[in-house]
Amino acid sequence: MRISLLIIGALWSVSAWCQTLQIMGSDEGFIPFYYGHNLSEGILVEVIHEFTRETGIAGRFRPVPRKRQAWTLKQGRANAVFANPLWMPLPDQMHAVGPVLTWRDRVFAQPGRRPERFEDLQGSVCLRKWFVYSDALEQRIDAGLVRRDGYNAQQMLGMFLSKRCDYIVMNDVEFRFLARQINVDPSRFHTGLIDTEWPVYLGILKTETTLIDAAEAFFAAHNVDVEALVESLPPPDRPVSIRVDH
Repeated sequence: MRISLLIIGALWSVSAWCQTLQIMGSDEGFIPFYYGHNLSEGILVEVIHEFTRETGIAGRFRPVPRKRQAWTLKQGRANAVFANPLWMPLPDQMHAVGPVLTWRDRVFAQPGRRPERFEDLQGSVCLRKWFVYSDALEQRIDAGLVRRDGYNAQQMLGMFLSKRCDYIVMNDVEFRFLARQINVDPSRFHTGLIDTEWPVYLGILKTETTLIDAAEAFFAAHNVDVEALVESLPPPDRPVSIRVDH
């Protein structure tokens, strides 16, 4: 497989040396998958760095608001995006490589509470305002479970750690990363209850056949070790604002 990657990289350097895997990314809630100045840090950033080292094909992230991603693709200012196929911009024009990793929204609980089913959730839960959660969770709201909304992950986590709610539902990697920034042990709150999970693919414009071939070969042989990567990531360039009332 490594030989095939080297061959693809050589072909790339001859036939498409001026092109780059230009990946759109939004900093609206995707920490720690990509973040920082010009989206220069994160799990998926490290994955693309490895892709570049293996293939010789340059890859970079381009900050683009989600509502402008389709326009950016049409204008030729980017050619790729990490997303679930259901939310891929221009889905009929994109080739999905992967899945690269799985996104999991996990239920975290205050110490002493370890729910095994959604029916066990009693008390209050911190959720992100306007975010869509699973039917199983939504059915518990007002049926033994009070919803408390936060505008973003940092506000939600601050509410939870201040014990203003009994549970919180967040991406499990995001919870671990943010908790570490304020020296909180995330394992104290971990449960095995998953609200939703969905695969993340690398979508590449179908016209970029060389990029697609290289990405297919790379991800067929490369396992993204999210657990290892999240432990080695640097802190965000912006201060993490998580207010915890003791």
